[in-house]
Amino acid sequence: MALIISYTIVHKRLRMSIKTSLIFIIVLISALFTDLGAQISTQSAQSPQKVVLNGKEYYLHIIQKGEGLYRISVNYGLTMQDLLEANDDLGTTLKVGQILRIPIVSKTDPRAGGKEDSYTFHTVERGQTAYSISRKYNVPLDVLYEKNPGSEAGLIVGAILRIPVQKDYRQAPDSVSNIVAMPEVGQRDERYVYHTVLAGETIYSLSRKFNVTMDELLESNPALRSGVLTTGSEIRVVKAQMAQNFDVAEGEQEVQSFIENGDYLYHSILQGQTFYSISRLYQVDVEELKAANPSVSQDDLKVGFMLKIPKPRIDDRMADIDKDDKRLFHTHKVRRRETLYGISRHYHVDMELIKKINPDVNFQRLSNGDLLRIPTDAWFARQTAIAMADDREAEAAEDIDSSKFLISNECLRNNTLGYREPLRVALMLPFAAANRDQTYGSRADSLQAVRETRSSSNLTRRFTEFYSGVLLALDTLKQRGINIDMSVYDIAPDTNSLKRVLRDPSLRKAHLIIGPASANELPLVSDFSREYGIPLVYPMSNTNPELDYNPYLFHINTPDYLLFDIIADEIVRDAAGGKLIVIMPTEKEDNAAHFAALIKQKAFERAGGPGAFEYVEYSPGADELAELIQLMATDRGNYVLVPSSKISEVTRVVPVLYGVREQSKAEINFYGLSDVLRFQTVDPEQIHALNGTFFRSFGLDYGDRATGDFIAKYRQWFKTEPHAISPYFQNHDASSTYSRYGIWGYDVTNYFISALVEYGEDFDLCLDNFKHHQIQFNFNFERVSNWGGFYNSGLYKFRFRPDLKMERIKVN
Repeated sequence: MALIISYTIVHKRLRMSIKTSLIFIIVLISALFTDLGAQISTQSAQSPQKVVLNGKEYYLHIIQKGEGLYRISVNYGLTMQDLLEANDDLGTTLKVGQILRIPIVSKTDPRAGGKEDSYTFHTVERGQTAYSISRKYNVPLDVLYEKNPGSEAGLIVGAILRIPVQKDYRQAPDSVSNIVAMPEVGQRDERYVYHTVLAGETIYSLSRKFNVTMDELLESNPALRSGVLTTGSEIRVVKAQMAQNFDVAEGEQEVQSFIENGDYLYHSILQGQTFYSISRLYQVDVEELKAANPSVSQDDLKVGFMLKIPKPRIDDRMADIDKDDKRLFHTHKVRRRETLYGISRHYHVDMELIKKINPDVNFQRLSNGDLLRIPTDAWFARQTAIAMADDREAEAAEDIDSSKFLISNECLRNNTLGYREPLRVALMLPFAAANRDQTYGSRADSLQAVRETRSSSNLTRRFTEFYSGVLLALDTLKQRGINIDMSVYDIAPDTNSLKRVLRDPSLRKAHLIIGPASANELPLVSDFSREYGIPLVYPMSNTNPELDYNPYLFHINTPDYLLFDIIADEIVRDAAGGKLIVIMPTEKEDNAAHFAALIKQKAFERAGGPGAFEYVEYSPGADELAELIQLMATDRGNYVLVPSSKISEVTRVVPVLYGVREQSKAEINFYGLSDVLRFQTVDPEQIHALNGTFFRSFGLDYGDRATGDFIAKYRQWFKTEPHAISPYFQNHDASSTYSRYGIWGYDVTNYFISALVEYGEDFDLCLDNFKHHQIQFNFNFERVSNWGGFYNSGLYKFRFRPDLKMERIKVN
């Protein structure tokens, strides 16, 4: 079938819109601080001054160049929350010379906890909750809060938590705090209630628990469309939907759905409920309810929190009582000046329930003599019996009922899209935006623009190279008989031109959008993608402000923070039975400190178990060579990690390690960040001699047959050489006769169009089954959350062997 490529090139004037904003930070420091600032400015960082303010002891720390809040918290063994609470006047940015108050942890402070080795230190990752961390270490949530004051108000990414290890909590009795994770203040959308999925819970039971339909639950959590619900993952529920669906036909309120577990039920608290009203619902004594939930304050019942309910002693026959039976209601005659509040308190029945059971009464003008029906204990017992009977029936038929709402996870093959119906793809890139004339009415050709400067040349070339790979992919797909209608939009880097592109009516019918190029263009396109349900592939930048919000978004060039955990696991596995040495940078690097802390945490988790190893953290001294020779093990392998991404650090360390290897004959396996691969100052032969290993999501295997075929075709079409990126340990130059991004464009286009053709518009549900060979990438997409978008977690391990060969090994 014919390959259709329709070009809709939108040329717009380059208009640089410079927005300047002034941030006024007013720091009020007392005269005492003014005097002290002058006195302590000459003190070393190792000897900070001490001061007592409002009866509390603090160190005074002068911020040095390059210091961040995270690094300072690590240096003092505090959490970032500790620092923020001690410096409530802290502005949005830190300034060199600014004074921070550092709270002093005394021996009796519960944070100190006695011996330092009785704690594991955990660095909070993006997306982690207090609940997930408590489960990871088998520590009750209330203990985690106790050892980390302030953490109950919310966790800060990068904060360090103290995890007590001196006690084994694995056999701790069940408690409410171990059942559900509460939403984190400042990190959650207040429109939702968040719930951590428990073992045994299903999509249907959760819809009952939160009084929402399964469609509403799936709408808020698109990842559940596959029918897969992972224990420990989070779901979110729209509060407004819970409230709207709370209305019950005929003025009756049913007992909310619950989880049954042993001798208890677990009830999700609704707005306005009290201990007493919940005890009435389940026909249990209020004191029994309080005793079962000792950590819950009756004056602060949080909506969505789970209460443990002793199993009610309900006669199942109560469910058969007629709804108008006289035993179910008292009749109350309203007296003069009597209020609904007073009536509800007298009968211990919620006001909202009285309103629902008496829909014909005008409660705004409650009059003397009005008759009200007030539910009795028998009414509550009947409601509980009905709910429990319905729940048992629902469980028996759950698989059948659920299938009505879920898309089949059999991943049926598509035979329409791309065959009988053209597959519509939109490509959005600023091909000539960097060098376009800044006068109105200019019309530079998007693919043949005159390069005015080296920087604009590199920028334009990058997108042109990407597009060359797109064209090759379209040709490959054409040979498979796939019909594609591609529209190419040359978007200028200004908001107005992008908005005009998004107003194109035909764009709303696209099956796939590839682009844009930069993070500041992404929000507008992401909103469009979300509104019309169009998969959006964000191909090049590693900065993504929309990943948490758009379930249709696919991020190709994944940010490091989402991959550090995978890389750390792999390094720790490699080092099993050996000696792991982390060489810390001589200057402050937040990313290096974060990565090193993660490695340390995983090393301690493995301590004493299978594949245990020795862990050493080394800070370079005056004689690095001698010190490292002393550190190296001679009877087993040494696994040396340099977490720095600075050229100066790596360039210094690699020759030293090479000298250590030559003199000590120790087995050294060097691990570095992927940035090292482009450092021209690193000697490749030394990397090979040190068994250098690096992790990245893309790179070529020249021994792969498909790679060879692609390179030959690329040479034939474009008369130049394609590379995954510039050759290792070389910088890319604008005059180079090879393409860095051609294969990038080919892999992205070929992968996603092939997935659409194979599984249709719901291809995202079938990616685990989709087998597709990429030339340079290892695509393995995971959702960042049940409601967010996808990121590429696929990694390769690139190992440079002493025989001067390089291996590309798939990690996941």
